[in-house]
Amino acid sequence: MADKPLHGAPVPHVAFDIYRVPFFLEPDYPKEENFFESNRDRLVRKWGGQANWEEQKRRHALKQRGREAGIERFNLDRLASNTFQSHVLVQWVAKTAGLAASEALYDKLNVAHFVEGRKLNDREMLVQLAGEVDGVDKEEARAYLDSGAGAEDVERMYAKVTSMGIHSIPTFVFDGGRFHLSGAAHTRDIEQVLREIEAEAAEASEAKASPYEARPPLFAGQQDQE
Repeated sequence: MADKPLHGAPVPHVAFDIYRVPFFLEPDYPKEENFFESNRDRLVRKWGGQANWEEQKRRHALKQRGREAGIERFNLDRLASNTFQSHVLVQWVAKTAGLAASEALYDKLNVAHFVEGRKLNDREMLVQLAGEVDGVDKEEARAYLDSGAGAEDVERMYAKVTSMGIHSIPTFVFDGGRFHLSGAAHTRDIEQVLREIEAEAAEASEAKASPYEARPPLFAGQQDQE
């Protein structure tokens, strides 16, 4: 958006950061590392049978949309597990190495899970991938997970999410909660929201109002990640 501002007008710069907030598709999964099940089994159970699951696949067209984004194949039989430790690690990396580092880790986790089929409660895998991110020390990541630190932060953020009525992912929350998008939103949907915020900035600028400032993060501790 910085490259293509609204109508080419000299509006105040609309910058944004991405904050990853913990959410659990299966909050009742055991946290033990030896627990996992086939994602195929999970989805068939979730949708009440094979026929309903096939309908969901057809309606969401995730395979086609994944290919549009450069993902040739989602591993349907990937190993589903409790994702708590992965959330703890992502939050720690964001706070200690910055949001760019946490996004890099998130990308690696997505490939490991959705493409390679690996389970997200595999602590050794989590530590290894964290160590591949610039600015993150592998042994420090291991020590952090072993310490149990960060668990309360993840639980608090998850409680905040559920209190907001969010019950599915992805859900995108913009500008302090003024805008929401739920489901696998297209790029154009996200851009439309950002353009609306940009237009408000332009209007405020033309009216010589005070410069537009993004609202503070909704979740405690995120200020430390900026």
